[in-house]
Amino acid sequence: MRKIFIFIGLTFFLGCAGKREHARQNFLLKGNLAFEKGQFEQALHYYNEAIGVDSTFTTAYYNKALTLVEMDKPYEAIDTYDDLIQIDPKYSRALYNRANLYLDVNQYFSALEDLEALNEVWKDSALLYFTKGLVNTKLKRYNKAIDEFRHSVELGENNALALINLGNIYYYTGRYDSARMFLKKGLELDSTLGNGYNTLGMIDEKEGMYQKAISYFNKALEIEPKNAWFLNNKGFAYLQNNQLDSAEYLINESIKIDPYNAWAYRNKGLLEIEKENYPKAVELLERAYKTDNEIDHLLQDLATSYAKIGEIDKACVLLKDVNDAEAMNFKKLNCL
Repeated sequence: MRKIFIFIGLTFFLGCAGKREHARQNFLLKGNLAFEKGQFEQALHYYNEAIGVDSTFTTAYYNKALTLVEMDKPYEAIDTYDDLIQIDPKYSRALYNRANLYLDVNQYFSALEDLEALNEVWKDSALLYFTKGLVNTKLKRYNKAIDEFRHSVELGENNALALINLGNIYYYTGRYDSARMFLKKGLELDSTLGNGYNTLGMIDEKEGMYQKAISYFNKALEIEPKNAWFLNNKGFAYLQNNQLDSAEYLINESIKIDPYNAWAYRNKGLLEIEKENYPKAVELLERAYKTDNEIDHLLQDLATSYAKIGEIDKACVLLKDVNDAEAMNFKKLNCL
């Protein structure tokens, strides 16, 4: 009797396990089909059902996180990856995807922590070093970012993007010849990267070659006609070229697409200065300053606008810790 009892118990156990496996795979399949059709709410429902059947079903967690990303719910996706990684701490693709989500929501140190955890497993992956380069760029660790992007290029994958990003960093650090070299190399490999043309245009703007800059922005906009940054940069080139109507149109179009871009409000403020509409300039430049207080020359432009409307005290307070030649001269003439 004991022998039969054990057999029946084993048969019952295998039967439950088989039913559970069938159920979780069935929900996973239904979720995948819904995902492929773009029915993300339905896909999410089925992945949750699969997890309900088996709370350690890592594939369901992974696909659920991908679905939440498609639904523009990055924080919920991060939470889902947290659950998955708690079950399997070595699930490398989940670590990498979570790092990218941390990058998207500006949690850069958390992103680096996940990427560092991949050092051994992905030590030959250009993608790992490329993403590290992106994170270090956001942290303004430019020399470290250069090292990471160079490593990515050496490994032979994503060369064009890595080269464009190297060019961007050299632009940020004022090394324009090196920036041009890397940007042009990247565009030779992939001429569809609008950001490369955009940065070449920005270099020409810095060097006062506005018509040449406009031609690069045009190339960038052929690829991405609704890119708010490209429109704004082209608008600034027109502004510097004293083509105010064209500048105003482009800057306004940029703001319609991205109403949170501080640089566009800076440029619109400069446009109002050109029109000698200083109260409006103050309003726009203050808005830019509240959003991003590190924009080139913004403090000086805002101080000048304050002075034009008779608010010298505000201008002096604003320039208190600014010690370039222009600010020092303003303070010498206007501030006690």
